[in-house]
Amino acid sequence: MPPPLSRRFMYPSSSTPCENFIKRKEPEEIFTELHRDKFELKPRTSYLKPNAIGTAKGSAYMEYGKTKLIALVEPPREIHRSSKKSGVLGEVVCSLKYAPFSTSDSKNLERRENLMSKALKKALDPVICRNEFPSFELEIKVLVLDDDGCVLSTAINCCGIALIDGGIPTYDLITASTISFYKDIEFVNPTAALEKLLNNNSIEDVEGEHGILVASSLATLNQISMCYQKGFFSPEKLKLLNEHAIEINKHLLETVRYTLINKVKQHVKDAE
Repeated sequence: MPPPLSRRFMYPSSSTPCENFIKRKEPEEIFTELHRDKFELKPRTSYLKPNAIGTAKGSAYMEYGKTKLIALVEPPREIHRSSKKSGVLGEVVCSLKYAPFSTSDSKNLERRENLMSKALKKALDPVICRNEFPSFELEIKVLVLDDDGCVLSTAINCCGIALIDGGIPTYDLITASTISFYKDIEFVNPTAALEKLLNNNSIEDVEGEHGILVASSLATLNQISMCYQKGFFSPEKLKLLNEHAIEINKHLLETVRYTLINKVKQHVKDAE
């Protein structure tokens, strides 16, 4: 016979601290506990899955460390000739949204989504062969499932896979990475806590160079398709951070190529 309800559910008293609850550390506290004995330009552990949504034109799912998101490419739809968007080049529309459970920092979330959507469009415009679908609109959607930093760069990488999966013509493969600089320390692939620390501090509050840099590049064409910067950097520091970001992009390119080659092999195997 089960015990009474009042005995099965036990609640800690107000005088007894509950061990299941841990005090959230402030970003500044996290920063002081970090130790950078060795600086390495390498990406996080990555997982890529093309065709994550079978019913979509093109899709991909990506995990970059603990950051998780999914990208979706809608079929191109014709733009009405009377519209101002109609022209010899196709129009690319990008939107990035956070799932309600994806982040603990919901402050100015709508503004952050709008800024990232615009940056995503700037990164993808140069890589898509827009002349292949004149007077058509291509819509790309990104949903962030978990945010632990590097959301914009992860979204660019994931969208690049989704475009290939959807058969959208592109000039090259695109990869992107994020680097932050704070108190004379360069952080590759910063966590959400470090990004929050830099976003919360204005230029007047922090002395010296500091900020976040996101750079996307096209390896074969040897071009930077987008460079998103927030904070204050000297021209020399900005050039150095861009070089480091491109180096990380080259490592990520190997993962992207490996994923696409395996997708083709699997497709051939299924067709036999």
